Formats: sequence, structure tokens, C-alpha cells
Amino acid sequence: MVYKLRRLRSSTRSFSPCTPALHQQLSNQVPSIFQQEPLRSNNAALNQQTPERRIRKSASKIVMDIIDSPLRALASRKKRLATEKNACLQERPLLAKPTCYMTLPDLGDKENCAMELEPTMDSTSSNVHLNVLEWLEQDAPQDILPKILCFVGPKMVQTLSKVNKSWNSICTSEAVFRTLCEDLGKWTQGVDAEPRVNDVDFWKDVYCRNPIVPLDFSSIPKAAAACCNYKSFEGSGYFECYRTVSILVEPGIHYLKRELAVESLGNAEFSIQNHQLYSNDNASNRNTLDMDHGSRPSTPNSMISTVSSADEGSPAPTRRRLNSGIRSILSCRSSSVDGDDSDISLDYKSAREQATIVLKTKVRNCPVLRIRQGRMNVVGVSLIHYCSGTDIWNGNSAVQIQPRFDEARNRIFIPQAPHKPPTAMVVKCKITSLSGRGIVAIDGSSMIVKKSHIHRCAATGVYVGGTGSVAHIYKTDVVNNGIGNSRSRRGIARGHSGVYIEQGTATLIDSNISHNALTGVSAISPEHAILRISDSDLVGNGTLQLEMPADGTTTWRRSSFTNNNIDKSGSMRTRSGLFVENIDEGIGARGTNTAHA
Repeated sequence: MVYKLRRLRSSTRSFSPCTPALHQQLSNQVPSIFQQEPLRSNNAALNQQTPERRIRKSASKIVMDIIDSPLRALASRKKRLATEKNACLQERPLLAKPTCYMTLPDLGDKENCAMELEPTMDSTSSNVHLNVLEWLEQDAPQDILPKILCFVGPKMVQTLSKVNKSWNSICTSEAVFRTLCEDLGKWTQGVDAEPRVNDVDFWKDVYCRNPIVPLDFSSIPKAAAACCNYKSFEGSGYFECYRTVSILVEPGIHYLKRELAVESLGNAEFSIQNHQLYSNDNASNRNTLDMDHGSRPSTPNSMISTVSSADEGSPAPTRRRLNSGIRSILSCRSSSVDGDDSDISLDYKSAREQATIVLKTKVRNCPVLRIRQGRMNVVGVSLIHYCSGTDIWNGNSAVQIQPRFDEARNRIFIPQAPHKPPTAMVVKCKITSLSGRGIVAIDGSSMIVKKSHIHRCAATGVYVGGTGSVAHIYKTDVVNNGIGNSRSRRGIARGHSGVYIEQGTATLIDSNISHNALTGVSAISPEHAILRISDSDLVGNGTLQLEMPADGTTTWRRSSFTNNNIDKSGSMRTRSGLFVENIDEGIGARGTNTAHA
């Protein structure tokens, strides 16, 4: 900023022309004017410092200090750099030449004289390095160097690896990768596989197959693109997982712009896990919730090298206009284009302990996670889903487990050996779909749900359809589902079940299916549906607690019900431990043990 001061002049100043003779006369009188004594005013009141004059003088001094401070700081910085440069130039020849000469002023004679100095040098001064990197590279103990590099973090290690070949070999050594894996929680002794003798790149492979979001990558799709092959099928992209990959997501709110579709090859598994390395007291400096929940972290440098051409199809970072300033405050329009999640209630308190993945999009029938082949593990995360469309069979769900169609979209493409059908294991997760279903396993897929909380879904909480589909549900709460889409008049209407088995097999053990809009558990097909329930609560659902075909059908004969609490108005017991709900209704009696062959 440039400040300009202008001297005010009187507007009534008269102008008188000056002749050459008058100009010569004034020029001759200039030296005599300066030799005269300064004029003094005879009025003492004008020379007196009044309070107002002192205040104006102080204010003017402050303003001038503000104006001149950048210039003084710049001049001081130049002077300091020049002094340091001269000192450095003088010290370097000092080590090679022990004798130097300094010119000192003699105050008595007012003349300069030369004085010979003998600098003292000890035996260790020759080993002192002016550069810390040189000391770390040459003289630092090799056993503590990985600890030092791990302390600075993977970003700095990535930067140091680009200095030269020597530092690149140090930063990419197995000792450094092992220390990083142990300190960042990517490998745990006694839990994960031990290193093999002949595997020279074991620790580097462990580090690359377990990226941390947002430490290694700023988003989950970018981490998946670095570990998997990105491919496209019928205009939609998906990640082909050819090796076991586990994406570790730190607690916080992570936004997705589109679905995360995965196909695993052979015995490879794709996992998304909650990764809380630091305790709650020490995690405040690293928690993503310390930033604005609508902002996205910048892409950090990563030590994980891309092993395929995944970056070409991976989501490219977009530059958005910053919504700051008085214009956005006074504007009547929305301040965000695609990140406005004000109508989605987010639990920020639980997000500090559990990673929360949010997908809100205008794309029709777009799930958060889509499993087409192989196995996907989702552990300890919270999924919040909202999209447009009403196809709750083929996409409008938080987790969609379904094989893909062939190119003509006439039939389902069933994976053949050594590949496996799509399977999802959901453990200790919270799942909410504000526009559709919670989890859908269809067309020969399977799901395993343990200690999870499926709630507030617009449609069915858990849906099983298609011949050969399987669902195993253990210690899970399926509550408050089928409430409809309250955010769109064209969305799903209210009135759906907690667990709906159209075709396939479902096993519910020690679970809680209560307070759903329509029914608790429904098995529809009289020939192709099998239901086994034991030690579960079916309480307070809308119409029926348990809906089954008529007696004598194949579904009735092959199903079993053991030690269940079935009551229209009673108390339920939470199983997952992820929520606490107090219900003041009456306590119902436990159901009798009944078994059907």
C-alpha cells in the first residue's frame, strides 16, 4: 500500500508575475537570507505546545512510522544479509589461513593501523559442518537417522529425497520405511504379517499399500488411484484392485464428489478403515475438523509413487473461487456451489473420533461405495449419503453390492474363478442414506454386517434381493428406517422396512430391528427366501414386527426363529454400542423359542 501526503495550499494565493530584473535581484539576495538568524515570533502563545498540538504531532509521528516501517525493515534486512555474507566470506579463508589482518582505527592518532591476529582453532573445528544436511548425510549415526526422518514427517522425507542421489537412497531405504510404518500405525507387530527374508522391498510395499488420508493424500479417491488401476466402463470409472490395499482415514469429515466403485481381482481385498493414531488430547493439531468443515485440504507431497496410469482417470483437483470478503457476506446467494451441506445434519462430536464420509450429489442413483467384484472391508467409518433419483435397487443406497452388467446390459456379469463375487464386510460403522437404502446386496452378492448402526434411511435399511444373495447380520442396530426423503418432493416416499429379503438368505443374530416405518423384518418370496433370527429384538415397528409367507411354504419350512423379543410396544436393547436411545414405552415379554424344520 502506498501512502501519499499532499501539502494543502491556500486557494486565495495571488499570482504576481516576476520580471527578469526582479528575478536577478532575488537571486543575489538568497545567500544573505540563509546567513541571517532564523526569525522568531514575538508572540509567545504561538510557540507554546498546546495539548491538541501535541496530540496532532504524536499522531503524525505514528503515521510516518507506519509509512516508513517497511522501508526501514527492508533496509535493515539488506544490511543484516550483507553483514552475514561478509562474515561468512571472512570465516571461510580463516580456516585455511590462520593469520589474518584487521584494520582498526586509532582514536589517539586519528590514523589506521594494521594488527596481526592469530585465531585459536581446536582439533574438532575442522569437522564442524556449516550445513546440517551434510552432517546428517555423512556423520549422523545410521541407527538414529530413520528416527529423525520419521520425526520430520513423510512430506519432508519426500522433499529430502529430491535433493540428490545420496539423499534419495537414504530416504528410500528399508530402515526409513520401517520406522515410518511403525510410527504411523501402518504396521503392528504381532498383528500384521512379518517381513520375509528375501523380500527386499517389504517395508516400502507396506507403506505404499496403506496410505493415510489426509496425511499421504488429500482425499480417498486420490489414495485409491495411487494404489489401484483406474479404468472406465460405459462412461463410469472404477478402481481395479490387483493387490490388497487398506486406506486409513483419519477422524474428520471427508467429502466425495462421486461414487467410489471398486473391483478386486483374485484374493485381493480393498479396505477403508478409521485410523486414529493419536489420542483425543493430542489429536487437535492433526484433526481435520480444526479447519472449516466445508474446506478441503490441499494435496500434500506423498512418498507413494503411482504404479499405474491411474492419475489420468483420477479426479483432478478443481480450483474454486474463495467465498470470503464483504461481497459474500452481504450476498443473497449461496456461498458454495457443490459443498453446501447445511441441510445434512452432521455429528461433529462423533466425527472427531470416527471418520465420516459424506456424498451429496445431483447425479442420479449414485452410492457412496459400489462393490462390483471381490471383497471390500469397511471398518469404523460413518457413511452419509444423499443423491437424486428413485432407483433404490440399482444405486440409490449408501453401499451398493452388485455385479456389473455386460456391455449390452442384458445380463449380469458373474465373476469367474479365480475372481470372487462382490462381498462387503461392514464392521462398527454408522450408515445413513437420506435419499434411499442403507445397504443393498443384489444379484448373487453377499454382505457381512457386525456391530454397526443403520439408521435414518429414507427407504429400507438392509435389502437382500436376487437368487444367491446372502446377508449375515450380527449385533447390529437397524432402527428408524423407511422415513422417506424429506428433502425432495420427487424422492422416496415414507413407508419401508428395516430388513427386507426379497430373495436370498438372511441370518440375524443378537440384533435390534426396531422403530422402522413399515415392518421390522420381511421375507417376501415363498420359494427363494430363507430367514434365520435368534436372540434379537423386533420392537415398535410400524405395522408388523415380522412378515413371513403363509405356513407350509418353502420359506416357512426353511426359516427358524429362536429366543426373540417381538413386541409392538416394548423396550429394545442396543447391540452395536454406537448409540443410546431411551424409550419410555412398556416392557414387552420375551418371545418363546420356536423352531421350524
